Amino acid sequence: MSWIKRESYNENSDEEKNYPFARWMSWLFLVASILLLIYTCYRAEISYQGNVGAIYFKYYLISLAGVLFWGIVLRLREGIRANIVTVVTTLVVGIYMVEGGLTMLGMGQPHNAAAAAAEQGIEYDERSKLEVIEDLIAEGVDAVPTVSPSHFTQVIGVNEEDVGDLFPLAGVSNKTTVYHNESGKYLIYKSDRHGFNNPNSQWDSKRIEWFLTGDSFTHGSAVQPGEEIAGQIRAIAHSSAISVGFSGNGPLIEYAALVEYGKALKPAKVLWIYYENDLTNLQSEQKNSLLIQYMEDGFTQNLINRQQEVDNMLEEYITQQAQAQALLYKTKWIRLYTIRAMIGIDVVDVDVDIDPLFAEILTKAKAEVDGWEGKLYFVYLPEYARYKKSVSHDDLRRKSEVIEVVKGLGIPVIDIHQEVFANHPDPLALFPFRQSGHYNADGYSETAKAIVTSVNKYEQSNK
Repeated sequence: MSWIKRESYNENSDEEKNYPFARWMSWLFLVASILLLIYTCYRAEISYQGNVGAIYFKYYLISLAGVLFWGIVLRLREGIRANIVTVVTTLVVGIYMVEGGLTMLGMGQPHNAAAAAAEQGIEYDERSKLEVIEDLIAEGVDAVPTVSPSHFTQVIGVNEEDVGDLFPLAGVSNKTTVYHNESGKYLIYKSDRHGFNNPNSQWDSKRIEWFLTGDSFTHGSAVQPGEEIAGQIRAIAHSSAISVGFSGNGPLIEYAALVEYGKALKPAKVLWIYYENDLTNLQSEQKNSLLIQYMEDGFTQNLINRQQEVDNMLEEYITQQAQAQALLYKTKWIRLYTIRAMIGIDVVDVDVDIDPLFAEILTKAKAEVDGWEGKLYFVYLPEYARYKKSVSHDDLRRKSEVIEVVKGLGIPVIDIHQEVFANHPDPLALFPFRQSGHYNADGYSETAKAIVTSVNKYEQSNK
């Protein structure tokens, strides 16, 4: 009987033990889960206006599961709760130690480009864009970051109410502009008088022979000034070429740029440079009430004559965003940026239907170019995934359907897969470090050669 009493006493004593640390940590994890849920909602529904739900869905699940889990843990016996908290705390500390170690080793660069560069003996600038800009300013250079037009369709703080009747289609004019680093060196260029990546002198040409509208591939991502498609065309064709391409652009912004700048220049040849995520970009662009007005006949913002207004707006935006960007950079470790980048948790394979608006936009683009007796060409750029694994080239990204739509509108198509990559002995060699992303200088060079050759053949056959 005394033994039973002692056992009962010991059991009661265990139950009555206090674990204040475990209780406080449980509350801390619960609050952290709630904050993650709030932040996820803010980023997904406000910052990106519901346009990237596929990326944030997993974070909704993680945060909701955390709230439910820790709510249950707080109702468990003290001893069980203490064990759970001990295990979870150990895991969390371990994960952050790994994050810190990987960061110190310089891992987590996009597609692990830094490691690939080291293997090939190529110097890689591992500074952040913010650090590059700060270093340039310290040297007395008036430097600014690129501000993509697509920011004004997605990012909090620049919603339609803030933009008003002004939607910029390029960066700040006549500034040393820092883009990003994909091939070892940052793309740093002096923007032209309208904020694009061109030599300013191109705008003084008596006649513009080539005019390019597109996204980051047209902008010149991953290479140095002059190595982008427009620069390569100038060198090959020995004629003027102006690019109004900018990172993140989709069909509606690309058409807007054609209206705002192409119509004033009346170029002989217009290259509509299509990349395989353009249909995804169109989904967010058409939700902007100012952009969609470009589908109305005669609509224009007259941006070519409002550069000072554009510059003032962008410089104010850059100033407002500088502190936020610095905070994001400093808190990368909290957000496990390096681990997430290495495992590609935020990479979503998106394949969308062809929106009827796409054909409407191209129809209007063709009518605009025909109106000044120019010629519109559709250039289809293939993505890295086509050459990393075996795929059906016609089916991937609805390629054959897109080309069928374009040809049905009477627009000549230049298929860079067929003209360049399909016949190349090593297609991956046309990408920086043979990794996913934009083309390298050789890739852009081959693309430019194919464009000039195809256009010349078309013109010869239609004389």
